[in-house]
Amino acid sequence: MLPASRGSAQALDPSEPSVTLTVTPSEIPVNGTITLAGLGYPQKGVPVSITVTNPTGAASTLTATPDKSGRYSATFRQTPVTGSYAVSARIGTKSTPAAGTFTVRTYLIDIDDDVADNKKFLEEGADFVAAVKKGVDNLPDSPARTEMETKLDALDDQTKQFADQAAHLGAALDHYKSLVSQNPDAATILQPFFDHLAQLDEQERAQTKQYAAEIQESERNLQTCDAIDHATTGLKAVPEMIAAIKKPYDFVLNFTINMAKSEVPSAAATDAGAVGKLVKDLPKAASKPTESLAENEIELGSESEIAEQIVSHVPKALRETPAWAFVVKETKSFVPDVVDGTKGPLDVFDKATKLAGDVIAYANEQLFAKYCEKFEGKFTATMTAHFFSKPNAQGVFIEWWTYSTTIQGMLTLRYPKGADGRAVALSGQYEGGATRFTYKEDVFNDAIYGKMARGGRVELVDVAPAATDNASGGMVNDVVSPTSFFVPVTGQMADGKVTLVLGDARSDFDDSYARAHTVYVVFAPSTLMLPVVGHFSLPYTNAHFILDHIGKGDFVVTQSGESMTLARTQDKTLPGPGNRAEYTIDLKACNPACGGEK
Repeated sequence: MLPASRGSAQALDPSEPSVTLTVTPSEIPVNGTITLAGLGYPQKGVPVSITVTNPTGAASTLTATPDKSGRYSATFRQTPVTGSYAVSARIGTKSTPAAGTFTVRTYLIDIDDDVADNKKFLEEGADFVAAVKKGVDNLPDSPARTEMETKLDALDDQTKQFADQAAHLGAALDHYKSLVSQNPDAATILQPFFDHLAQLDEQERAQTKQYAAEIQESERNLQTCDAIDHATTGLKAVPEMIAAIKKPYDFVLNFTINMAKSEVPSAAATDAGAVGKLVKDLPKAASKPTESLAENEIELGSESEIAEQIVSHVPKALRETPAWAFVVKETKSFVPDVVDGTKGPLDVFDKATKLAGDVIAYANEQLFAKYCEKFEGKFTATMTAHFFSKPNAQGVFIEWWTYSTTIQGMLTLRYPKGADGRAVALSGQYEGGATRFTYKEDVFNDAIYGKMARGGRVELVDVAPAATDNASGGMVNDVVSPTSFFVPVTGQMADGKVTLVLGDARSDFDDSYARAHTVYVVFAPSTLMLPVVGHFSLPYTNAHFILDHIGKGDFVVTQSGESMTLARTQDKTLPGPGNRAEYTIDLKACNPACGGEK
């Protein structure tokens, strides 16, 4: 049943901005690029007007025309001044503008802070493995536990070396700090280099928070089966963590190589003989372009491409300056030191990645099987919501708002192997993401707000949120997807059925993202036949809400030989005051895995 408060049409707010506006990223380097995007009603020949005011008070105006779906986008590059920039966007001169901000800063002075942040992130890797070990230490004695501890000890030893690698990154960056101190004009050449390092630092800091939460989760779940499964899930994050840790090292190494290989128009001939052999051999020192990580298939090595692009896109005018010649010449002098100093950390990270993959495989195939049983399988669930307003003149209730959400993912239920008694306790989770949203409305029906347009017309575009989730769950989706979810469940199995109870969601939809938007324009006598543009948004319920109505309670368990299957295929309709909701679920979880699924 949906909340009664949603059962009647929400009043249109004339002060609501006529367009939506997102400003990304929120912080950029000097002369960086900002993307300004949103939704606005697509009127022929009427663009969205965007004004950007820099810290000195100077304003720049650009325009963007919404496409047939109402989406618009523009880029802004006039960012030579550090400080806070104000942004506003509107359609028409009388409508309320949408507002946003972004910050421009220089990152050159923050190199030491970046290295310190990297060192802290490296230390998190060791803490993470230690948290996993704590869970395994609580398991009963067995050869499988002993083997797992041996493998974790090897991984722990490897990750404890992480923090020492920060010194190598600091040493490599010291060369570039020295270049700027020797020749201040070199800062112009190297600014993109420092800017990208700062962006990597921002990513690391954001991910550190997520990993810290994962460590706490691993420490809380110390019951045998939960401990093993959460240990395995936690270990899957180690390669992801290493991928983030490795980026600045890859970037610095490949930037140095590409700078040494670049040409200096005024000095190429004289320098070529002295450094020719070294430059020729440099690509062999670089890390592999791509590398597949266990379980997650995260691609590494894109930093080498970014480094190459930064160097290759230096304008010709800069390449002909003394500062460019100075930077390239000095880079060639210290390139062996950077290559040798960076290869060591990269080898440490690569070895830890491989060890983590081995431990994950062993935990899945041997350790869990020793102590525990598991139901695991895929599910799809939907909710379609209908909202009704007062009846029209014929007594017919108006369906003014309808939306649907489709979620997909995996149900996992764990329990001890050989559990005694008629009832067996279960624990696990629903995990996945939203894969489809729909939306339609009838707000301007004559029985609701249509009277404001009598004698005229209303044109509008309804936009549902985009479904961007792959429904696989996991830490990567928790970080990057606004519609991922992780909902813990507990329950029991007895007398041929499983009874499930949902806990509070550990993660769920981002409320600011999971919203429908309508952009409209009204031409009517009430507007003097002038176009009045507006916008309103409406919320979606989250995954926990859907599962709470269709994914809990009793599930029938069938047994065939040594295989057990838990399944539910169900449709359910729940009426409420002024609304109706229809739910469906198609779920099948097996022990062992359904048809060999992992």
